[in-house]
Amino acid sequence: MTAPNELIVDSRHLDVVKNKLKQLKVWAGTTQPEIDTVLDLALIKDLGGLTEFAVTTRKRYWSEISALERRRRREFTELDVLLYEVRNQLAAENGVVPLLGKNRDTLIGYPQHKGVGDPGIGVPIKRPTSAHPVEPEDRVLVGVVDTPLYRHPDFPEDRIDSDQYATPDRKGVYSLWSGHATAVAGRIWQCAPDARITVKAGLSDRTGEGTSWETARKMAAFAGSGIRVLNLSFGTPTEDGEPPLAMRRAIDVLRAADPDLLIVAAAGNLGHIARPPRQIWPAAMTGVIAVGATGAKFSMKEPWVDVNTVGLEVDTYYLDQPVRLSDSEVVNRRGFATWSGTSFAAAGVTGKIAQRLQTDPKATAAAKLKELLEDREEPLTVTYDSPF
Repeated sequence: MTAPNELIVDSRHLDVVKNKLKQLKVWAGTTQPEIDTVLDLALIKDLGGLTEFAVTTRKRYWSEISALERRRRREFTELDVLLYEVRNQLAAENGVVPLLGKNRDTLIGYPQHKGVGDPGIGVPIKRPTSAHPVEPEDRVLVGVVDTPLYRHPDFPEDRIDSDQYATPDRKGVYSLWSGHATAVAGRIWQCAPDARITVKAGLSDRTGEGTSWETARKMAAFAGSGIRVLNLSFGTPTEDGEPPLAMRRAIDVLRAADPDLLIVAAAGNLGHIARPPRQIWPAAMTGVIAVGATGAKFSMKEPWVDVNTVGLEVDTYYLDQPVRLSDSEVVNRRGFATWSGTSFAAAGVTGKIAQRLQTDPKATAAAKLKELLEDREEPLTVTYDSPF
């Protein structure tokens, strides 16, 4: 669940951390850190010699590390040992524990996807239409961080766009994940035909995977953009149960730029496995609305899940090109698919909030979520521990 040999550091602590890593001989400094001024974080790559370092350090702090491992019920990784030593030494030398963490993997589905299934055969969807004419400047803005978008022929260019678009392999075949953003954006558009939906690609259209650094940067890029709702139909557990530093920072940046921004995230599809994780990030974070799928065994059932709604066999938009499924079969879904997952449950909630904002633009997104939950005609249920 962690990108190998990469650390994320608060920019204020970058110099002391760099010097310490050089002193510990685990970073040569030949590759300069990648700095994001919006997040105020830096990514340090190309750490080396971690195996030897971890063995030596573990021997020196055997009692302390063993006690921590027993308490946390897991074995420290090489990066855990490095973080332990860096924090200890800098705290002793400077009186300050630096803010740093691992660059985590962020997944749409693997291994969740195996419990949910590939996109199935769909039926053509009637193109959403506006009830009343809406001027372009009056459209509710919705942000999405996902895979690169596929240009579906039904999507109006003035309504759905992306900073990156899906591409096929050399044989002209797309990965099944190439349609994930299309399915998510299409579901939002079905519910909010007047909204303006912007997708930023923070995940690979080949694998559906990305790192917390990549996704957090795309999340933070929406800060100050005027979006009313941000949809995050992805998530990841972490081996230590800690939230990804970069993702937490991105949410803080977004909320600081617009306290009324509503962030909606998929609760995750690992609820059916023998030992499901306790949290899926970013859905489990404070300030995020976590959406599960009603009646789905795969949907997470933890107290941090706020809302459940339709997430089984959702009809949505997909590629009209050859797609390679998880079993390597190549199919063409002709532009429409039926897909299950909390990704599409979250997208449905995002779209319905956006549509209600369209008719009442002065209201807050949180007020419209509350209104949505009180509407008995809507297929939503509030979980037992939800603040709503």
